[in-house]
Amino acid sequence: MSAVAVSSSYLMTHIKKVTLYFILLSLYSCSTLFSYAQDKPLIFLAEELPPYHFLDNEGHASGALVDVVQAVLMQAKLPGKIEIQPFARAYQATKTQNNTFMFSMLKTPNREATFQWVGQTYKSLAVLIGLKNRQDIKLRSLESAKPYIVGTIRGYHSAHFLQENGFTEKENLSLSVTSKHLWAMLFSKRIDLVLTNYMALDRDIKKSGFDANDITPYLSLTNFPSELYISTGLTTSNETIERLASALEAIKKSGVYQQILTKYDL
Repeated sequence: MSAVAVSSSYLMTHIKKVTLYFILLSLYSCSTLFSYAQDKPLIFLAEELPPYHFLDNEGHASGALVDVVQAVLMQAKLPGKIEIQPFARAYQATKTQNNTFMFSMLKTPNREATFQWVGQTYKSLAVLIGLKNRQDIKLRSLESAKPYIVGTIRGYHSAHFLQENGFTEKENLSLSVTSKHLWAMLFSKRIDLVLTNYMALDRDIKKSGFDANDITPYLSLTNFPSELYISTGLTTSNETIERLASALEAIKKSGVYQQILTKYDL
């Protein structure tokens, strides 16, 4: 047998082996993709709060923490769906529905046993703010704010926090249903202070039709919970939570998390 014949035979055998390898690889990939596609997507919820989570002009969920969730899902190799909903509806769905998550929930003592906590997504700073021209307001502590009327959003932890610390409706506590109403109350001087955080504060005030340059912080509340978490109800499996937690930790270690925050100037 000639050298040419031997080379040709060897080449054909090699091609067959390579072809078989790629066929098997393709079958494996298709099987994996099919399995992945069959998984029911996890549901991630948050309220409208630019630039952290909001609906863009095309009606798609967007924002810094939306990007964080997408990076976590990619790292964990899990399918997911992100929706923007009113806080109360998102909270109830997360509490009662399996594989449903809020990804910007304040971790508080009264919520701790009601939910499972995947990991921290952001940290905020709670403050009492008021109009700059209110030179009569002098605060040293939360207790010193009791002669004033303090406003916040009904159903938020800030409302519960103020009530726990002795503030009562019709006396020194005003609860609004929307942030637009809350800011209108402050700028019309029907309330004196607002308990809020600095997350998207300027945007929220501007969206409500007022000038954020007219407000100033009067007191920072160091004892107010400040950590925002991905949370889920008690029926979501430990395996899912661990995969998400590991993925969140991985994108923080790799620098992806910080890159996302930097992209949004956070």
